[in-house]
Amino acid sequence: MKILTYISSLFLGGFVYLLFAAYMTGSAGLNSANPLISVAFAILIFGFLSWFHFFKPKTGALLLTIAFVVMYITWPVHLLIEYFLENGYKPELIEIIPPILLGISTVFLAWKSKNSDLNKWLKLALAVPPAILGLYVASYMAYHMI
Repeated sequence: MKILTYISSLFLGGFVYLLFAAYMTGSAGLNSANPLISVAFAILIFGFLSWFHFFKPKTGALLLTIAFVVMYITWPVHLLIEYFLENGYKPELIEIIPPILLGISTVFLAWKSKNSDLNKWLKLALAVPPAILGLYVASYMAYHMI
């Protein structure tokens, strides 16, 4: 179950990041900071919280839950509101449904997964690639925003 939590949190962080990248390629700029906050939490989920629950299960599940709620409230929930409003832009359901389904399944798996004993080297092997990629993406975005 810990591996399923790991995989679903990687998909969640990656999906929100790619959704943001798709929006940024088609827009002239941001009119609020909410997408940036959401992407920062997506990078945090992808790079750190996807594997932190291996080492500290309760703390990892709590941080993952908080990060998902903040990430989803800051931006994808605005897409959901736009879907039901009669404005000119109407997002597709593929933009709204996957983040919430992945987030709910990730949080559920984080809280319900049993504390299985994984090999110390397996934990480190699973932690290093997302941590390096998350640090790279976060530093790249910070460098270009400054």
